[in-house]
Amino acid sequence: MLETHVSHQNIPSIEVKNLIPVRRALLSLSDKSGLKELCELLTKWDCELVGTSSTYNAIINLGFSCSTIDSITNFPEILGGRVKTLHPKVFGGILGRELLDSDAKDMKDHDIKPFDIVICNLYPFQKTLAKGATTTELVENIDIGGVSLLRAAAKNHASVSVLCDSADYEYFMKVVSENQGNTTLSLRKQLAVKAFRETASYDEIISATLENKFELENELSSKIGPVRTENVNSILTLPDNVTLSLTKQQSLRYGENPHQNAAFYRISDLQKENKVCSIANMKCFHGKELSYNNVLDIEHAIRLATEFKEDYAAVILKHNTPCGVGVSKDSLFQAYVKAFESDPVSPFGGIVCVTKNVTEELANKLSETFLEVVIAPNFDSKALEILQKKKNLRLVTFNPELPLANKIIFTHVQGGFLAQSSNDIVLDFNKVTFPTTVKPSPDIIKALTLGMTVVKHVRSNAIVLANEYQSLSIAGGFTNRVDAVEQCLKKIRLPLTNAILASDAFFPFPDSIELINQSGIKHIVQPGGSVQDAEVIKACDKYGISMMFTGNRHFKH
Repeated sequence: MLETHVSHQNIPSIEVKNLIPVRRALLSLSDKSGLKELCELLTKWDCELVGTSSTYNAIINLGFSCSTIDSITNFPEILGGRVKTLHPKVFGGILGRELLDSDAKDMKDHDIKPFDIVICNLYPFQKTLAKGATTTELVENIDIGGVSLLRAAAKNHASVSVLCDSADYEYFMKVVSENQGNTTLSLRKQLAVKAFRETASYDEIISATLENKFELENELSSKIGPVRTENVNSILTLPDNVTLSLTKQQSLRYGENPHQNAAFYRISDLQKENKVCSIANMKCFHGKELSYNNVLDIEHAIRLATEFKEDYAAVILKHNTPCGVGVSKDSLFQAYVKAFESDPVSPFGGIVCVTKNVTEELANKLSETFLEVVIAPNFDSKALEILQKKKNLRLVTFNPELPLANKIIFTHVQGGFLAQSSNDIVLDFNKVTFPTTVKPSPDIIKALTLGMTVVKHVRSNAIVLANEYQSLSIAGGFTNRVDAVEQCLKKIRLPLTNAILASDAFFPFPDSIELINQSGIKHIVQPGGSVQDAEVIKACDKYGISMMFTGNRHFKH
């Protein structure tokens, strides 16, 4: 069966065969798993094997015939193995198009024999990285020839099969056996795409790792000189081209709903060393396997919990939304009680994230409610005895003192991704102003800060009532701010002593101020920036309400 490429200017039209016999294979392997079975199949169909030094030795030790690379190049491996396959007789054999007369002539003139199969896996850069290797060791584990072999074979997939993963050997052998010692065009295309993905992922891991190792941000900002700061930032944060290298860490029970499949993929270049707070590095050591929804909830919980750098803090979430937040200077137990009492209904089936170790006292309190997940830096031994009695309760550890891993936030949309820098600001006091006649006291400013911290993590339009120690009511996801204010006020269960109201974005009209005044709340924090700010300020002054403008909006879509 033949296919014919469409002819383009200066590009020859070449017949493409469906079936290609396995005649000659080049092998260069770091991972020797599955090698015996592969050699058995290839030699069964009289395929000649050619191997780099360590692979050659492995094949000979398995009892199969094999030639060395230098026996066909007449040139030894040099530079400590840095150069071994980079030779015209190797790459000519991979890239040569036998059905093109000019290529066939070149190959004959230079005594170049074709390779039909390239079997190569790359130096184990990722494994070396995971072991905490030095920069020098990492650099020596950057594959050059192997990447070139894969790309060359993938480019010439019309006649060459490329295997870059031992996991694909079984499928390859099945297809070859079913086709009496031949590869199919469909197989070669599939393997070529995988090889290109492999090399792209490999290069992305290396570049991201070395950027971190070289502390490139400091290098660029302090030594390049002529490059303007904004250009440096665009290089480091939102480049023109992005390759996301993802490695499947685990399958999940199902997606948002039972009929959806799901898995968790970690960023491949993210080191397992605990230098950043990453879900990939967290340990779920008790309970059922994490679900897709659990992972999303954990993500939102740690984002909020890590905002609280002082004192004890407890966060309760349900469906990616905080339903209670509490802080205390004295104990984690008090912080959790404050978080729970603002909304004692919603925590059922939710998750709890705390910033200090779980004690026996807190564990007893937690066990009173059905929870999906508890996240903490650690669990005291007595606390574990109590919580592990709940067989399905997932217990997860994390380090709230580490910076969050993601500096760029990606959102998958149809046909692409949106990217933005992470929202690392709650309040910038250089931008804060107090435009109303009544000014808040220091204690109220603490409440305003807590309220704005929580509202930042609630889906817009978002309103939060809070005092200095806890959230009092949370409402989010509304399509107008008046409805958000009304719903938040309806949910009040606790006294409004020293209560404040936080809004994630400005009030477009003073109508919300009317509602707030009726509730008795006398303190508001909001970004400001509406064309109606003057009217909103006027309404606050009319009712004796203090208002703080932050200058930073916190939309969360």
